[in-house]
Amino acid sequence: MRKIALLPVAVQGQIAAGEVIERPASVVKELVENALDAGAHHVEVELVGGGLEQIVVRDDGEGMAPEDALLAFARHATSKLTCAEELARIATLGFRGEALPSIAAVARVRLVTRRSADPTAVAIEANDTGHRPAGSAGAAPGTTIEVRELFATTPARRKFLRTAATELGHVVDLLTRVAVASPTVGFRLAQDGREVLSLPPVRALRDRLVQVLGRGRAGALVPVEAVHGGYTLTGFVAPPREQLASARLVWTYVRIGGEPVGAVAGRWVRDRVLLRAVLDGYASLVQRGRYPIAVLFLAAPAGELDVNVHPAKLEVRFRQPAAIHQLVAPALRARLTASLAPTAPPGQEPTAVGERPPAYGSVPTSTLTLEPAALPLWRPAPRGFASLRFIGQIFEGYLLCEGEGRVVLIDQHAAHERVVYERLHAERRTQGVPRDPLLVPETIELPPAQVAALAEHATALEAAGLEGEPFGAGTFLLRTTPRALAGQDVAALLRAVAAELSEEGTSVAADRATDRALATVACHSVVRVGQRLDDAQVRALLVAMDGVEVVAHCPHGRPVAAALTRTQLEGLFHR
Repeated sequence: MRKIALLPVAVQGQIAAGEVIERPASVVKELVENALDAGAHHVEVELVGGGLEQIVVRDDGEGMAPEDALLAFARHATSKLTCAEELARIATLGFRGEALPSIAAVARVRLVTRRSADPTAVAIEANDTGHRPAGSAGAAPGTTIEVRELFATTPARRKFLRTAATELGHVVDLLTRVAVASPTVGFRLAQDGREVLSLPPVRALRDRLVQVLGRGRAGALVPVEAVHGGYTLTGFVAPPREQLASARLVWTYVRIGGEPVGAVAGRWVRDRVLLRAVLDGYASLVQRGRYPIAVLFLAAPAGELDVNVHPAKLEVRFRQPAAIHQLVAPALRARLTASLAPTAPPGQEPTAVGERPPAYGSVPTSTLTLEPAALPLWRPAPRGFASLRFIGQIFEGYLLCEGEGRVVLIDQHAAHERVVYERLHAERRTQGVPRDPLLVPETIELPPAQVAALAEHATALEAAGLEGEPFGAGTFLLRTTPRALAGQDVAALLRAVAAELSEEGTSVAADRATDRALATVACHSVVRVGQRLDDAQVRALLVAMDGVEVVAHCPHGRPVAAALTRTQLEGLFHR
């Protein structure tokens, strides 16, 4: 007796739908993307019960002919492509022909669509048993799709959904990300008859970012643009002080080809290569475990990007991942480094720290009024730290200074750590980090995993002035130490470096491993909190802070200084 049987068509559809439709936000995503592909200028989404009871998506796109509307519910029926070769240059958001049949497999669907030239609209109804014409209807040009009783036929799936408020939050996040890539399209979201989100059409990306991020946060964004290996990168990045506990505001979009086709600048994707490149661009500027804010659009040449990887089209595959990293990370790093310069450009008047940070460089045409361009994002000491008057040291770790109508408080360890870190990097790029050989190599006991991590990244260790090799399963033999660590506990340093590299994993990139090693060397070789400094030492540190490219954060991402303007100080006393 045979054991293999062909599944019923309804079950096949429900299984296939499970790859595309996870929750109400998945339904909204598929239908809104179809609306944008149809050339919609306005898209409205209405939810009842967070989308668990009803979802309505209404657009003013081109609509469909009656025969196309019926065929749209057939699996793999699409107007976006006709052969596999076209996938390499696909410009639309949808192309798999799975959205409508997948939704109908797990819900009741009613579609009403009309082209501008047609006298009436046509209605189609569908569920897990199939799809059928439902006669004519009165409607404006465009398409309206109503989805009811999501997962009613698959109660096991419905049990995995969250509360209506949680599901609404997922829809808000989804619609926000889609809207960012389509600033000239208007979006509206309502829940149980109450408007939740309203994004009128605007002229440019920055205007849309003002709508979704707020005027203050959007005004601080720095535009970035770069070209490498046929790829083009555009977008905005936030100053490192804008740190979040998750990557929820690292928005990465991709498209195939140069200029966007239509109103959509790209598809939002979750991609580890892009996220890693963004984090490497912010390396040593944000704290470990924290994430920056970035909105980036990557245009790839035809054939270099595969968008047909994930059923829901949320993931992509790059033919040359290294080229992506070589484009994104250096571009972000250079832009942030220029924008975090410690002193004001010649001829520029300083601005008060209490004011909104100005934008940097040229930006797209926008209705947002911005301060003059080309000013740094971070400027507690507009004329340089050396211009500050040192008042005293508090809590044996913080330097209290005054100047330019403000009080500046400096973390002496973080500031010195950044200075030494930048100097070590400069030395590495030229003649190499100065080192001294140990007369008697030091044996340091470590867990086997950490010894393996040190052996894996021997080149990075050597770049930081630490030369040696494994000496058995749980011992490392250290032969040289950085000259900056003369008289310090090198065993403690090596243990710290080993812990850093082991935590990252042996697959960590060489440059990232070197940065980790140099940051640890810097941390162990500078002044500490609790160490008293005399006036001459403080003056030397302030002068040194003006001599490095980036001094806003220590290599581990913590801020170096905080400032309080006179107006802010007087406000504390209600003056």
